[in-house]
Amino acid sequence: MRLVQLTLIGQAGVPVFINPDQVVSLVALTDRTQIVTTANANHGAAIVYDVTELAAEVVRLLTANPSVAPPGRA
Repeated sequence: MRLVQLTLIGQAGVPVFINPDQVVSLVALTDRTQIVTTANANHGAAIVYDVTELAAEVVRLLTANPSVAPPGRA
């Protein structure tokens, strides 16, 4: 499983680790990105994460080839 580190909004820089295979969609806002993930057995509904990174950066990180991604970024 590959995880991508992003930064949660309003959590004093707290990281969140997202599995790219679980991402359903992105919402590009002017100052942040919303990431919508698949539902799971525990929650039964999609989870939405608001992150500080802009959409272009989120897409780059989620689609990066893990064999060539910079250490600690993807």
